[in-house]
Amino acid sequence: MDQVSSSFHLRFSATLLLVAVVDFAVTALVLQVTRTDLNPITMPLSAYLKGEGGAWLRAAYYLMACALAVLAWASYQATRPDLRSGLASALFFAAALALPVVAATELYMRGPNRDLARIIHDQTAETTFLCLTVGMMLLSSRWLRDPRKRRDAYVGLIVACMAFVQLLILAFWKVMPQGVTQKLLIALILLWLGWASQQLNVAVRHDTDAFG
Repeated sequence: MDQVSSSFHLRFSATLLLVAVVDFAVTALVLQVTRTDLNPITMPLSAYLKGEGGAWLRAAYYLMACALAVLAWASYQATRPDLRSGLASALFFAAALALPVVAATELYMRGPNRDLARIIHDQTAETTFLCLTVGMMLLSSRWLRDPRKRRDAYVGLIVACMAFVQLLILAFWKVMPQGVTQKLLIALILLWLGWASQQLNVAVRHDTDAFG
């Protein structure tokens, strides 16, 4: 892939990721306010996938899945060759495959296959969170050693580690309401993805300057 084509694809990837982050965040926030039938403190975000506005949130999930699949490729290309991590890319791609299942299975929670739907939903949600947070930490640690991304690179690693700790809290510490702990984890992931979009643009600018 030549330099012009590579830069174009990285710019597209960064833009798609940022759009997906903004769309997901705005949709989720709007539903927290408009869905008065659900308690935002106790109810996880998945509860908003059905009912009024559920289609919009499912669409945000699907767009985010596309963005994560693109991130799996773009983050690898935007990393210095000796620092690239195939595992990080594989984890992002696994999350991209699992996320649409999380959205779709919520629709079957009240049907005859509700028990199976619940199991699949819970397992794919846990897979998505685990793959994302581990992938985030792994990629952030690689980018921290990349001179092109060294500026503010520590921010990504800190946010990624915070997200992983929050995942452990969600999984093992049941004192706080699930709605709060889950949504805080999602907010940290969205914050990191927004940072990753910025880092992709940094890589494009560096390569443009180097070859320009």
